[in-house]
Amino acid sequence: LMGHSSGAHIALMVLTDRIERQVTKRTLVDGFHFTSYVGLSGPYDINHHFDYEAGRGVEELSPMKPACGSTRESFRKNSPAPKLLSIFPHIPDESSSAGMIGQYLPPCLFVHGIDDSTVPFTATSEAARIIRSCGVAECDEAYLSETGHQDTVMQIMLGGKTRGTVMDWLLPTDQRRGIKFPGRSKL
Repeated sequence: LMGHSSGAHIALMVLTDRIERQVTKRTLVDGFHFTSYVGLSGPYDINHHFDYEAGRGVEELSPMKPACGSTRESFRKNSPAPKLLSIFPHIPDESSSAGMIGQYLPPCLFVHGIDDSTVPFTATSEAARIIRSCGVAECDEAYLSETGHQDTVMQIMLGGKTRGTVMDWLLPTDQRRGIKFPGRSKL
């Protein structure tokens, strides 16, 4: 499962909503099984992103505000990274919270361009930190120099360092071409 920008946000919301249904309602979800998640240049906390857009004077032009409910409470509910933290109180006592969500969330790769002025790369680092704190055993981050917001998706389509990074990450660990993912966290 992969998405860019708001698509990365929506894709992670799909996974988060599935986890919430499984954990809080103890129901099985549809037959889809995602083996990995790749987020490209995504805003994963809408409150933070709204503040960033307000600082740039574009908060009223951005589609994120109406799409995510136009209120701070709606922004919180539509923010996949913080929403994962809200699921913790619903985890059954027989399991520790660390690792429990990790068994529902597939390995994750977050890719972000350092020169992104649309969504700051700190959105990715914060989301990855939260996901690792939830017990996800494989959560990697890749920050690409001289890469802007649109560059990540264009490089997926046309070739470039984003495509190379994602394709290498999708390979089994022993087949990767020596690329190290510094965000890797084995818990």
